[in-house]
Amino acid sequence: MAARLQVKPEHCSPLGKLILQHMKDHTVSMNELAKQAGISQPGLRSACFKGTNPTDSTLNKLSHVLGRPALELYNLAHEGRLEATLQDEACLSNARDALVREIFETAAELGLSAPKNKPPKNTIKEALLTLGFCSNS
Repeated sequence: MAARLQVKPEHCSPLGKLILQHMKDHTVSMNELAKQAGISQPGLRSACFKGTNPTDSTLNKLSHVLGRPALELYNLAHEGRLEATLQDEACLSNARDALVREIFETAAELGLSAPKNKPPKNTIKEALLTLGFCSNS
């Protein structure tokens, strides 16, 4: 049975587009995907739209079902919004803390431990670019 898309891609955040693609690729409905993730169908539907703020719990649950790191889903859900948030100095510290915490939580989920020595700047730069960081210029 083909997945019935009730959410249009043009209304979706990049996370929503990933969810819709997963539903199409795996021929699952939104209800089925929500059950697999252990979240409500309205919660899943809401997570798809631009401008929504899915909870860390929702993103973690979706990461397991979609087979993607939670940090990647966080970046997709908040793409374009993080830059505006970072303009506010009061939010900058919280955003950094949340990002670092998410990196370490994802590493723990993957059974990875922090490196014993600081990685070279070039390695850090490559990782940041992979995560979607971009030049301010």
